[in-house]
Amino acid sequence: MKSIKDVLIESFDDEVSELRAVIHKAKEIALDFKLTSETRTIFELINHIVQIPKIDLEIFSGKLATSEQTTAVEKQSQKFTIDEAVVVLDDGCKYLKKYFEKMTDEEILKEDKRPFYETDTPLRSWSYFLPKITTHLVMHKAILWSYMKAAKADVNMFTYYGH
Repeated sequence: MKSIKDVLIESFDDEVSELRAVIHKAKEIALDFKLTSETRTIFELINHIVQIPKIDLEIFSGKLATSEQTTAVEKQSQKFTIDEAVVVLDDGCKYLKKYFEKMTDEEILKEDKRPFYETDTPLRSWSYFLPKITTHLVMHKAILWSYMKAAKADVNMFTYYGH
């Protein structure tokens, strides 16, 4: 029988695989494309997305305790090409998997975490926050795919699901 951690990591891995395919497809369009003057460019969005595994893990684990610390880490990790950005994604995924590698189900279920920006919420467990990291990736993958569609990239639902 699989552990809770293994099930959650498997779901995370599937999403990252699909995300990686969408990001690579962005090489076909102008990376300075914006939906509106108020939105990020596609490449700014990609830079944000690839940092999610590590940044979210550090927020939920308490390693990043303020928005200022988080912004500083984000700025440090920004890259200038899609290939460099994908390395940040891959490194973040390795970091996340190493973090969870030896955790037991009991540790995954222990409710002792609260991000700095949710001071009035109950303590939660990794079984709550690891899916949050995955859904954060899903949300931004959808936004990236929508940007690409608006930019007239050759994308469809197969692209969205990593094919």
